[in-house]
Amino acid sequence: MSEKRIRIDMRLPESIIKKIEQYQEHEGITTRTATILELIRKGLNEGKRE
Repeated sequence: MSEKRIRIDMRLPESIIKKIEQYQEHEGITTRTATILELIRKGLNEGKRE
């Protein structure tokens, strides 16, 4: 079963968007949304290790 998704609207600096797009291309992720979700999950998991 898939978790319910809630839509949010964010404004980010262009420099961060460029980094997200570079990560997306490097990792072969098809959408920006999926890229941002992966980066958020990685960040949250990193916080658990500390």
